[in-house]
Amino acid sequence: MKALAETYFNKTFKGYDTAQVDEFITSLSDTYEKNTSELNDRLRAAEAENERLRSEILQLHSQEELTAQEHREELLEKQKEYDALCAEIGEKMVVADKRAAEIIKNAEKEASLIITQAQRSSENEARAIRTRAEEDANRLIEETRSKCESISAAAEEFRARQNEMNRSMLETENRFASALNKLREDIGEE
Repeated sequence: MKALAETYFNKTFKGYDTAQVDEFITSLSDTYEKNTSELNDRLRAAEAENERLRSEILQLHSQEELTAQEHREELLEKQKEYDALCAEIGEKMVVADKRAAEIIKNAEKEASLIITQAQRSSENEARAIRTRAEEDANRLIEETRSKCESISAAAEEFRARQNEMNRSMLETENRFASALNKLREDIGEE
């Protein structure tokens, strides 16, 4: 199993890959259960050993060739081993329980931090998108306004030219009518 410090999760749109985190927690739980099972097996083995030692102690009592002093010394040594083994198993179980509680606490903190970061990230993204949209809308409005002003100016210029052409045509018509009238008068006098 990888060390906790070497464990990384892939990021997805809303944070870490939940399947990967669940798999990690399951793996961690399996390891904890395996260690607890191993410790329980060792405790049962120690208890069986203790039982065997007690049986041996009874046999030693019945053996006359052993002196009382030898018997007491052996008994004390075996009891120390058993006590040391029980103390070691007890310490390991306490350490395992503390470590499991610490891992769970850290995982909860990390999950909370991931959720907070995801919320902040999505809020910042939303603000950035809104700002870009407002900027694009303002740019389009300004471009449209500019085009409208350009079209309005072109229409005004067209009207001015049309008025100039109408005035010019009117003057031409008047000159033509005047010339025609003069020509008629000149033809009528002859």
